[in-house]
Amino acid sequence: MEIKISETSHNLPNPQQLILDLGRDPAEILALELLSERHGHAIWRVTMPERSYILKWLPAADARTEIESYLFLQRLGVPVLPLFGHTPQALLLEDLAHSDTRRLAVEVDIAKPEIGVAVARWYKIFHTAGEALLAQGHYPSFLTRETDALDPDSILAAGRSLGLESYPALQLASMHIDLLKAAVERLSFTLNYNDFYWTNLALSHRKGEQMEAIIFDYHLLGLGMRYSDCRNVTGSLSGAAVPAFWDTYGTVDPREQILDLPLAALYGLVIASRMPKFPQWAEDCRERVMNGMLERDLLAALEFSQQICSELTD
Repeated sequence: MEIKISETSHNLPNPQQLILDLGRDPAEILALELLSERHGHAIWRVTMPERSYILKWLPAADARTEIESYLFLQRLGVPVLPLFGHTPQALLLEDLAHSDTRRLAVEVDIAKPEIGVAVARWYKIFHTAGEALLAQGHYPSFLTRETDALDPDSILAAGRSLGLESYPALQLASMHIDLLKAAVERLSFTLNYNDFYWTNLALSHRKGEQMEAIIFDYHLLGLGMRYSDCRNVTGSLSGAAVPAFWDTYGTVDPREQILDLPLAALYGLVIASRMPKFPQWAEDCRERVMNGMLERDLLAALEFSQQICSELTD
């Protein structure tokens, strides 16, 4: 049978060879469709007699972290998309466009309360598994904290790059960032997904059953506070989905919000300053510097940080 293959870049590997490396017979492929090629990786739809798959090729060392993350989360019991095979550079996953049990979310889903509930249930499992892991005192080396990117040099460099060096907030942050990070260390850490968006959301679609959600794509998987991850989620949900999320997830340590407010803005500025074009998502971070809100948040966080760190040394 002749295989239907869509046009493929010469810079990409032969997907049929990737399928062979994954333990499947390329002769059984009915169709190959290149869906995406960007940021040093590629995605194909692979149609075979038994089902349709998504083949992800991840050649860069950082991108391959996603493969380790799938296996890692599986071991922790966190719901992930069915994984039908993997190599050091490739994943073979369920194709949500041709699944009997799940579908890819669409933009209107993010305002529905049942979606907020389903997403909250996934995050509770995810965060609880992360806390249990960290309580054991060891975790994979690829898991890092966003705060690792914050130090005096990176903060001041971001200010110069973005034309914000004259504002007192960044000078204040550069002088006291170690104290803020020390306070964060005193609070509980867990796994953080860090990149919630509806395009990374799979939903069950069997009628009459409780909605289930699976968040996928783990290239930014890391460590952080529960509040930081929940703030990332509720920033992308809307309408009735937001209170539904919090009603299901429950409360988080309110002290985490005090620290998260300035640290999230500082991290956004540092990352945005390294991009060739200033991203739209970082506009609020820049505005908080210019209108004085970041300085206000920093002062509150520093007062709290001094308190929590002194309590533990008394």
